[in-house]
Amino acid sequence: MSDESKNDALGAQLIANDKWLVTNVLKADHWAQGTAQELLDGSAWRRFTQRLGELAERIQAAHAPSTPLDRAEGYRYLSMLLRNAFDVAIEDIDPERPTFNWLTRRNKLGWDCPDALYAYAAIRGDATYRIAGRRSTVHFLGLQIMAGIRSLHNSHADEWQVGADGRFEVVVGGPRSKGNWIPLDGAADTIWMRQFFYDWEHEQPASLWIDRIDGGKRTEPNGVLDPGFLARRLDAVATNVEANVDLWLFTVIALRERYCNVFPAESFGGTQMGAQKHQRAGVCYFRLADDEALLIEVTPPRAKYWSIDVCTFWLESLDYANHQSSLNGHQAVVDADGVFRAVVAPQDPGVPNWLDTVGHSEGSLIYRWNLAEATPVPVTRVITLTALREHLHPSTPEVSRAERRRRIDVRREHVRRRFARPL
Repeated sequence: MSDESKNDALGAQLIANDKWLVTNVLKADHWAQGTAQELLDGSAWRRFTQRLGELAERIQAAHAPSTPLDRAEGYRYLSMLLRNAFDVAIEDIDPERPTFNWLTRRNKLGWDCPDALYAYAAIRGDATYRIAGRRSTVHFLGLQIMAGIRSLHNSHADEWQVGADGRFEVVVGGPRSKGNWIPLDGAADTIWMRQFFYDWEHEQPASLWIDRIDGGKRTEPNGVLDPGFLARRLDAVATNVEANVDLWLFTVIALRERYCNVFPAESFGGTQMGAQKHQRAGVCYFRLADDEALLIEVTPPRAKYWSIDVCTFWLESLDYANHQSSLNGHQAVVDADGVFRAVVAPQDPGVPNWLDTVGHSEGSLIYRWNLAEATPVPVTRVITLTALREHLHPSTPEVSRAERRRRIDVRREHVRRRFARPL
């Protein structure tokens, strides 16, 4: 069997196995293993820690980058996956009395967006909920109904009735109602909210809250931790982390083999892996020498939102607060001929559309077209940094160190405000 056939077979196996669907921790009581006795005698914990220890083999495998930076990020990635899984498995997961849980910029997974503020709430597919809030000035506000990482329904604030004061209400589930209403599939287990910021200097986040409003039966929490529950959740967390590592590791290896320094010929939607229905994207792997850059050229379409950003081998966004590792349609400089030209490079070439690789010689790139009239695929070329100006538009300005620092200050301040936990 060829390597490509092996990859395809592995992908089919992962997709066929529900483990790769984030092993739906919210429904762990239906599949996770563990008893009260196993928790109390310590065997459940020992089994849990052994499984986590074995994940080091994935980080140190031959097909993963072995630089100190990449390896350290691999272990940080594991710790992040573990923390996130614990949050979903144990805390704030009551669909009877849901609350929005706000992610921080350390909740990174599968090409997270540097412009985004994410929030999720656990729900029941047979219940009815009301989401209320203030629209504020954030550029894009989207709502997504999910079953695991499979997208069931997408909507956004531009489709809703919003009051002159910015207040809105959206009913999710139950019989069709007047105003903003979204149907709810019986398989649904979470509502995700996305806020995409364009003007990082001025936009403010929306405020959101959620209530269950139907008259259905509700279980009463007693606040007492059941040992059997925790034993099963340890199993669920370990399985969730294993599945995520395998899924995204397979994804990036396949990407590196097929699309190194070039984007696929067509963008993708990816609703089976959590993407929004009204968004198209494209991903590729990059690999550069110290004196090289990847020149990206595309004529942006008319769109609500678009962006491009640099990610690690582990498919996490870089430190976009302290580095210009991402650009969106508001931040980007489009040349007089209508072309957006970005320069992916490990060192600052002194141009407006530099995408900083933050010490990485390899990793991944993703572009997004949101509510766009067209979905063009960017063209890429590997060039030397010394010859960069020969490939840019003649009007491309020089960005001084002082100007770069000013732009970073704007980014840093916005990120601090963005993650100040709005209601």
